[in-house]
Amino acid sequence: MVEKIFITGSKKVTFSCPECKNARVVDLNQHKEWEKADRIKVRCARCRHTFRVVFEKRAQYRKTVDFTGVFTRIVDGRPVEKGPMKVVDLSRTGLKLKLNEAPNYRAGDILQIEFHLDDAKRSLIKKEVEVKIVFGQELGVAFTSMHSSNPSDKALGFYMFM
Repeated sequence: MVEKIFITGSKKVTFSCPECKNARVVDLNQHKEWEKADRIKVRCARCRHTFRVVFEKRAQYRKTVDFTGVFTRIVDGRPVEKGPMKVVDLSRTGLKLKLNEAPNYRAGDILQIEFHLDDAKRSLIKKEVEVKIVFGQELGVAFTSMHSSNPSDKALGFYMFM
């Protein structure tokens, strides 16, 4: 099994041995050879077990999810197209969603999305997003605004730490 390791802004990673659970924090600034690597082999200092890790270089942690919802495409401030969607991963700043068919969208297009989290409250998330990347039926989108007083943003914040 390959473990995903998230790189923090300070370029530090925590390796946790799958055998003995020993954790070790490593400063990537001291390992320049790993800078361009996507995956490496690591040997545990305690039990000597060797395991593989994959570096996740995103700015924000992404949580794999499976939520259904709806999207509405907004053009010149007006809704022009609506359809079903599936949210496949989620972060504090955006998400990846999958549509039933390959969309004719481009980076910069604006969508209004709605879906429910699977938390105890079944929190409704209703947000405006900007398309950042299109790959087949999937869209990588970023939230256009975030504010701590927005109920959707509050729910997302709590959900990401569950």
